[in-house]
Amino acid sequence: MKKSIPAIVILFLWATMLSASDRPPYADTHALNPFFLYQESQFNQQGLEMYPNPMTDGTLTIKSEEAFYSIQILNITGKIVYNQEFPSGSNLETLELSKLEKGMYLVRTIFSNSINHTGKLIVK
Repeated sequence: MKKSIPAIVILFLWATMLSASDRPPYADTHALNPFFLYQESQFNQQGLEMYPNPMTDGTLTIKSEEAFYSIQILNITGKIVYNQEFPSGSNLETLELSKLEKGMYLVRTIFSNSINHTGKLIVK
């Protein structure tokens, strides 16, 4: 016996694909799509800047409009390779990361209200 997909499901999937086709798969917005379910960092929402990216000289500067209380750097497997806390809060920090190997990392910035933002960092 052959199973068939209802026409309404096919129409829904087709319409969803059309509405998401103008965005890259990792845009800086939230997206719900039957084929992609992701949440990308929103560094710009808190006025966050992270530079230089890609990092080549071993120093990374993170600047924010709002004070952050912790910065974590995770490798591609999710292991924390760098962690620094700022108990009094900070809006601008320059991190010495020369010991990081070349590759892609995630930078997690945690604010006072327990909101955190995660962005990608490339080390060359």
